[in-house]
Amino acid sequence: MIASSRTTAGARSANGNSPGTRGACRLVAGAPGSGAARDTAPASIAQPERTGTIGHAATPRPDTAWDGEQPWLGHGPPIPGANMRDVLAVLDRVSDLCGPEGNPRALPIVDFPSADAALTTAAQRVTEALWEDRQDAPLTCGSPGMIDLLLELKATQGRLREARLAQRVAAVVGVHDALGRLHEINSVSQLIDRVPEEACRLGFDRAMISRVHGSMWVPEAVYVEGDPGWAQEILRVGRDEPQLLNHMILETEMVRRRGPLLVPDAQTDPRVHPTLAATTQARSYVAAPIMPERRVIGFLHADCYMRRRHVDEFCRDVLWMFAQGVGYAFQRTVLSERLHALRAEVGRLTFDITKTTDELVDAEVEVTPIDRENVAMVRSVDTTFAADHAPAGSALTRREIDVLRLMATGETNAGIASRLIISEGTVKSHVKHILRKLGAANRAEAVCRYLRMQAANAQNGRR
Repeated sequence: MIASSRTTAGARSANGNSPGTRGACRLVAGAPGSGAARDTAPASIAQPERTGTIGHAATPRPDTAWDGEQPWLGHGPPIPGANMRDVLAVLDRVSDLCGPEGNPRALPIVDFPSADAALTTAAQRVTEALWEDRQDAPLTCGSPGMIDLLLELKATQGRLREARLAQRVAAVVGVHDALGRLHEINSVSQLIDRVPEEACRLGFDRAMISRVHGSMWVPEAVYVEGDPGWAQEILRVGRDEPQLLNHMILETEMVRRRGPLLVPDAQTDPRVHPTLAATTQARSYVAAPIMPERRVIGFLHADCYMRRRHVDEFCRDVLWMFAQGVGYAFQRTVLSERLHALRAEVGRLTFDITKTTDELVDAEVEVTPIDRENVAMVRSVDTTFAADHAPAGSALTRREIDVLRLMATGETNAGIASRLIISEGTVKSHVKHILRKLGAANRAEAVCRYLRMQAANAQNGRR
């Protein structure tokens, strides 16, 4: 799942049980992909030395034979270069001291399990040689050189396991850092686009996020290192043929179990989406549900196809850890967007109130008598405009009602300004607000609505 040199220790088979060699050490180790290698502890996927992405020159496409031209290099991450050199050097010493038969360098050491298995078997070989009690053995029992070699094998194996542990710790730190970067995003659409890329920073080189829509799961974003065109092609195929969540597919099992899964052979498993399997050419992949509050809302899929490495159980666990954090990130982002939308809606609803308050605060101070009859009429009209007959949000201020009442008598702007002892400019401003609040196209329509409301109010009063 992480960037690596594709160096192997060789592809030749070896058999350390050569019957014609007496006193020789015997080394038997399983090739990667064999039961001996796969049954060891899963490899980590952290990559502290990783830089950049794979370029187009190394990018496989569905219409090429790239899959058949190069071998797949084991499970999980590659071994760091320094540790690989240590392993090969000490295995060469075993071959030099114990004879050329079963040369450890002939074994395909391509991942942590295969390297650990080779070192373990080499140590057994040296131990057996130390206890050989034959006169014609290449070395005598208890040879200091053999003892030093055995100690060096154990030390190399210890360093290898420490490197593996360090990669796993770095993987956990990588998940923390990736979720921290997602925390800075405040848009759900941006979060969807960003999640696959952040997943690839954890050691994968292809990732897809999809959503659960009713009984279907639909891809939403795909990221492929070094090949955005292939990513778009995979996304298009997935959207054109969304998968029904039934008992026949693996994603339904994730919904049922609420947990991640590892698919070791995507091309032959009948429960894998057939069209996506053909388009992606996936060999093995891991998947995890996105499930805030224990409800599955989507999935994350990831693999390491571009680096030609199979994923393993630890890869599955890292993606699961990341998916759990992504679920909380989606929950936070959705709530944030909803709060912003609610604030905008409240602002829209209170716009007229705020504007009216500003008009009252900024209105000119006037000295004018208002008799009781005018006050009563103003209150009556104000009540009418605030009733259900008025359009929503069209309530007029007291001053606007005064202006509208005088408009109904045929007064001009200048006459209204004289009667209310305000400037003509202020009258024009009030008229503009009246037309907007009543939804009237002109003064005549506004007066017509005013008179109609007055008549309705008078009729209700008689009742």
